[in-house]
Amino acid sequence: METNYNYEGAALLESVIGFEALYESMLKCKKNVIWKDSVAHFHLNGIEQTLKLEKELKDGTYTARPPKEFTITYPKKREAVSISFRDRVYQRSMNDNVIYPLMSKQFIFDNLACQEGKGTDLARTRLKEFLQKFYRKHGTNGYVLKCDIHGYYPNMRHDVAEACFAKRLPPEIYERTERVLREQYKGEVGYNPGSQLIQIAGISVLSPLDHFIKEKLRIKFYLRYMDDFIMIHEDQNYLEYCRAEIQKFLAKGGFELHPRKTRIQHVTDKLTFLGFDYLLTSTGKVVMLVSSEAVKRNRKKLFRMVQKVKRGEMPRSKVDECFKCQLDHLRKGNSFKLLQRYCAYYKSLWR
Repeated sequence: METNYNYEGAALLESVIGFEALYESMLKCKKNVIWKDSVAHFHLNGIEQTLKLEKELKDGTYTARPPKEFTITYPKKREAVSISFRDRVYQRSMNDNVIYPLMSKQFIFDNLACQEGKGTDLARTRLKEFLQKFYRKHGTNGYVLKCDIHGYYPNMRHDVAEACFAKRLPPEIYERTERVLREQYKGEVGYNPGSQLIQIAGISVLSPLDHFIKEKLRIKFYLRYMDDFIMIHEDQNYLEYCRAEIQKFLAKGGFELHPRKTRIQHVTDKLTFLGFDYLLTSTGKVVMLVSSEAVKRNRKKLFRMVQKVKRGEMPRSKVDECFKCQLDHLRKGNSFKLLQRYCAYYKSLWR
């Protein structure tokens, strides 16, 4: 029996730190960042660098390089980290080959962030479907509980995240995961976004909350995108009870609901989620409009980019590409007239 366990453990490690696994991970990691010098150097010497990384991982001489910290200003100001390409290759291999497949087995379908086949588009579609299904059963006699966790990553306790991984991962993989987390993030509380392991922690730590809401509180219309989640129910008092129970549940892990961003509102009131405002009409139609703040922010961005082109600091093709991406985003909502105004605004910038 011990021999079988060792064989299985060795095979599992080979799927993470073997040459083929690491080389495949390197090919994935280089996408869209091959222009960086460090990435180009690793890729041009891919076989040699991958063999070197494999040897270090197998003989125990591998040491992660210190991460670089920087500040993100959009959509809100926060600290983030950037890890070396070599370390990213290793972590991507762990994540894709073992960690994500095992951790995601526990997820409900409507845990929608940072997963294959899911994302913001599916989250928006699901919310629209929920509002339509709720209307068919209850009309406009209902309420929405919209929740946000205050400082999710900065307040995430390390022991909570590590326990989450330890529960699902085999020992030989968990030990490596724990080592990466402790080397990359010091202290006992708080993580900075910047690596896939932290993304997986972000969607996994609240998975027990998902099951609590679906199975204990019996909320049918529920979805979560990272630390933002929404519940729809016909009874306002029951949603008040749910909010109190959720707060108690989160307190066990050191979290709390954001007092300003967590609220109960009528199902027909404007509901903002992932950059769109949702409006359920009296006839059951769900109207999706891009939030006004996002439109203002994008218009300012285009203006600044056009000025750079006129000063010779940027090619126009880059601005056109940015404008096309913004149009694609607008088309996801009910924004025909806004699209016309937006196109007219963009033309006016070049006059």
